[in-house]
Amino acid sequence: MKIEAKRIAVFLNKISGVDVFENTRRRYTIEARSLLTFVLRNHFDMTFHQIKEFYISNGKNYNHATAIHSLKAFEQHRRYSKFLDQWLTQIQLFLRNKEQMKKGLLINRIEYLYPNDIIKLLKITNNMQLKEIDGEKM
Repeated sequence: MKIEAKRIAVFLNKISGVDVFENTRRRYTIEARSLLTFVLRNHFDMTFHQIKEFYISNGKNYNHATAIHSLKAFEQHRRYSKFLDQWLTQIQLFLRNKEQMKKGLLINRIEYLYPNDIIKLLKITNNMQLKEIDGEKM
């Protein structure tokens, strides 16, 4: 997983011209870092601890609170940056595992659903067959 996450960080660096591991508070760097944190959390299902370790292993001072704040701030950055959606789309196209990408998009959308829509979604998913884990149906 770390290798794939590193590939995404290098790809983001290439398309944005921003080094997300640089210890700076420049706006574009913060926005790109927020995008990377979003991708790591939603597309790779990394925990905040794993995200923190990933940044630290690449030379960036980072902690759990920073990761949480960065993730929460992503939608705000997205509203005001004309590049973040483009970069996110390019990263999603770069990712090879389409199922993982789709799951990440669903997880992100669920966060912003109205309560009535969550109930509708639960009714839809109750009738779907789930994959087996260790030979037992979920």
